[in-house]
Amino acid sequence: MLIIFNIILLLIGWTAQGQVRQCRLLVADTPEKHEKGLMHMKSLVGYDGMVFLYKDRMVRHFWNKNTHLELYVYWIDGSRLVGRSYLPPEERAGIVIVSSPEPVDTVVELLKGRRCMYKNIPLSP
Repeated sequence: MLIIFNIILLLIGWTAQGQVRQCRLLVADTPEKHEKGLMHMKSLVGYDGMVFLYKDRMVRHFWNKNTHLELYVYWIDGSRLVGRSYLPPEERAGIVIVSSPEPVDTVVELLKGRRCMYKNIPLSP
């Protein structure tokens, strides 16, 4: 119950500041798009990040090879946020691999500093 109350307070806080809005995300919904992701991009104009949609649920692993953007990775199972990871740019931290804490079917990579809602799930750094 406390978690639901905290989420409601968070949403009220965002609404009061006028910051709640739907995420603007590029879509990766094929194996080729899953593999490429946001690699080689130095900026992302007009979008907050990328959503990776999968047809199955499994533990997912993401890395920052050839990634220049600073990202938060949100692990989502159905409509439930199950975790968040940080993925630094490769040139700053070397290769970093992050994994979902449990099986998921959706992953959102969000640019550091962006705040938005994905299917009624608040995402923020």
